[in-house]
Amino acid sequence: MQVRDSILEFFEGLFKEIIIAKDGQEAITLYEKDTFDIVISDIQMPNKNGIELSREILKQNKKQKVIIISAYNETKYFIELIKIGVAGFIQKPFSTSQMLDTLCDICLEIEEENNASEFVYLNTSFKWNIEKKVLSEKDIPVQLTANETAVLELFIKNKEQKFTDLEIFNHIYYNNIEKEFSSNAIKSLLKRLRKKIPQKLIHTHKNLGYSFKI
Repeated sequence: MQVRDSILEFFEGLFKEIIIAKDGQEAITLYEKDTFDIVISDIQMPNKNGIELSREILKQNKKQKVIIISAYNETKYFIELIKIGVAGFIQKPFSTSQMLDTLCDICLEIEEENNASEFVYLNTSFKWNIEKKVLSEKDIPVQLTANETAVLELFIKNKEQKFTDLEIFNHIYYNNIEKEFSSNAIKSLLKRLRKKIPQKLIHTHKNLGYSFKI
């Protein structure tokens, strides 16, 4: 009990919210009612040990980050836990630095996964926010017109697919049937867009149209 309280106190200095379960079964019940960034479990618990808990949680959510705390003589379970999909291990007796190193590694993985789903990276400096439809260079927003934004989104969603002038025009003005098609206007639009994004991303295919390759 004293060890658990000291660990809890340590975690409270790191995380905004912590939920404690008294055993493995209660942990499953709590997990089914809420979402968690990280699940930390001892390998030895009543009413479901750490292996059983990990297996059930990762069956529900294979992307869940689970960290297992184990004693030195329990390393025989590591291979099984790795196969299940556990993200990290902390061996008892553990030091503060060991705990912090493991947590930092897991937090970096979570951040990278979140960014991967939120952004498309055009190169090391430019990235496209998928949800907000915003292009930025070194985290500074790049000013795009509505038409430039529409074309860039079309290209990013359909990388390496070729689009003709007319197809790009129809994508931009799909709700404006009175707008008259102009190939020159599309060429001018692409010329302006090329100046705002990394070079050589928009490829011209003679008589076939344009494609986008990251």
